[in-house]
Amino acid sequence: LGERIGGAVFGVLQLILHLVFGWPAYLLWGATGGRARGVTNHFIPFPPFVNGDPGKRLFPGVHKRKVLLSNVGIVGTLVLLGMACVKFGVLRVMAVYAAPLLVVNAWLVGYTWLQHTSSDVPHFDKDDESYNFVKGGFLTIDRPYGPVLDFLHHRIGSTHVVHHLDPTIPFYHAKEATDAIQEAFPDLYLRDPTPIHEALWDVAKHCAVAEKRGSDGMWVFANS
Repeated sequence: LGERIGGAVFGVLQLILHLVFGWPAYLLWGATGGRARGVTNHFIPFPPFVNGDPGKRLFPGVHKRKVLLSNVGIVGTLVLLGMACVKFGVLRVMAVYAAPLLVVNAWLVGYTWLQHTSSDVPHFDKDDESYNFVKGGFLTIDRPYGPVLDFLHHRIGSTHVVHHLDPTIPFYHAKEATDAIQEAFPDLYLRDPTPIHEALWDVAKHCAVAEKRGSDGMWVFANS
């Protein structure tokens, strides 16, 4: 598709699909959530949205009830939003609620996209013998978000690699732990100093199709 419509147009399309529609698509049918669980839905924890290995289901056991309780809160919020539209008008509700929600959704997807994707970082088959937990953890990327965003978001973008190596480390020790792994594993730790807007554009243009290279189960992005 990128070859037919051009890299720039394709990049813009990717940004719109990911940052505007990506989060709702993930919640509603598990878009980009992997094949192990099949089609999933974060609001309906029953068939046909419960598939695959019972041990890998998205909401096992008691979590089904928690999803349903959460749905009660969602319905209540929608009712309040409807009442607000009647009293204040649709445009005002869109401005003070829907627009900020779109920004939050886009920022969440953008963070996650950049944490796990780069044009020069490979992916591996899950059954590849050379793949292991540590290798997978080190194939995530820390990026510079600046002191303001690091403070507001507890460094979730600049100390993400350590989260994959040990998710029990609290955010207030993440910087210390990141410095430690960077010193201990300088050849494995990945940190890309590219400014965030440039990195996001590079990922949008070049990270859509992966192709297998060699016999070791490694996949790289075709345009990298």
